[in-house]
Amino acid sequence: SSAPFVDTTLEGPFLVTAVIDGDTIDLNTSERVRLSGINAPEQGECYYEEARLVLASLVLGKDVYLEQDYSNRGKYGRLLRYVYVDEVFVNGYLVTEGYVKVYDKYKDDTRLYEELKLLEEGAQDKGVWVCSDPQAGCLYVASKNSNIYHKPGCTWAKKIKQENLICFHSEEELDGYEAGKSC
Repeated sequence: SSAPFVDTTLEGPFLVTAVIDGDTIDLNTSERVRLSGINAPEQGECYYEEARLVLASLVLGKDVYLEQDYSNRGKYGRLLRYVYVDEVFVNGYLVTEGYVKVYDKYKDDTRLYEELKLLEEGAQDKGVWVCSDPQAGCLYVASKNSNIYHKPGCTWAKKIKQENLICFHSEEELDGYEAGKSC
């Protein structure tokens, strides 16, 4: 599959020095790049780790080429780019394989929005699309490694690894646990 660039100027190559999450990378220029048009799960959400690891396997320690979107930078000062490595359109690959969703909120500022949405149609049966929320139906949650419980929406609750998660369905189950101070 050829990359969807025809007469666009590509920047690079740049060396990827770090993968922050499933849609953010750092370059050897000390710039941080937000992959344009896609939205990966945040830490604590289903498929976060899988998305981060596959992005790392694709680009970490490799030379990438970048293509600017309509906007040069996003609200956090990161470069907004389509990323290419070894002829792979990385943003599109992540969508196709179900690691990320297309970022509909910014569709008017995403030059390849229609192309990405077409790729997304074939991904509805995998990855983030079939994730179940491990905290769904929990009144409170805690980690196996602590005696503090939280409401599922709490920042601290989101940091609990799935394999350590304890789900409480009633107040009676909380015997021996203390409420988290923040939420």
